[in-house]
Amino acid sequence: MELNKYNKPSPIPLAKDLMALSLLLNEKANAIMESGRAEITPSEYRELSEITLAQLVLFNKRRAGEAERLEVKQFIEGVEHGKTVHEEVLESLSPLERKLVDVIDRVEIRWKRGRRVAILLPQILKKQVDVLFKCRSSAYIDESNKYVFARPGKTPFRSTDALRKYAALCGAKQPHTLTSTGFRKHVATMSQMLNLKDNELNVLATFLGHDIRVHREYYRLPENTIQVNKLSFMIVRLV
Repeated sequence: MELNKYNKPSPIPLAKDLMALSLLLNEKANAIMESGRAEITPSEYRELSEITLAQLVLFNKRRAGEAERLEVKQFIEGVEHGKTVHEEVLESLSPLERKLVDVIDRVEIRWKRGRRVAILLPQILKKQVDVLFKCRSSAYIDESNKYVFARPGKTPFRSTDALRKYAALCGAKQPHTLTSTGFRKHVATMSQMLNLKDNELNVLATFLGHDIRVHREYYRLPENTIQVNKLSFMIVRLV
């Protein structure tokens, strides 16, 4: 059993698979959003809910249960309060960073043990959520359902189900890796490849909900990647 651990890869999603999933989700969302009708059907409401939820998890690399538990009240308050940015902070940002402030909202949910979890919301996803809000009654969503991604009853749609569904449809080579855990492994691993500074890595780890020490240990770059890419490069330079 010990021998089985050797040469066994630790799978993370392929970049091509992530792109395939993202393209499929965008394509299906656009088909609903650009229908030109005043309201969408209950089946389209369900599909747009699942798509938007999957897109939100993919963009934020959030844990499976976090994004789906975003509440309507939290969403509205976050969008309204997120527009207030201190002038001193704006002045310290690059032109690109200032543009991102304009097109991405930030909302918070309360997670386990009272921990606050931030969710970034690009404008295109906000527009999709606005459509979901508008069509809740025609989709037979109970007024007492407090969740953004509400389904009939009192619970939200499940992000794991949505991701599994579209991962199987997007033509991915390794669809089983297209999970919230897989996304988090991918961004954490790539952050090491990019050699992020300590303060940048700390911001990323905090956003992902990791202690920085756990982030470095659990999501450390696989040994084979270090040795083949980084170590071999150093050796070649010494020759």
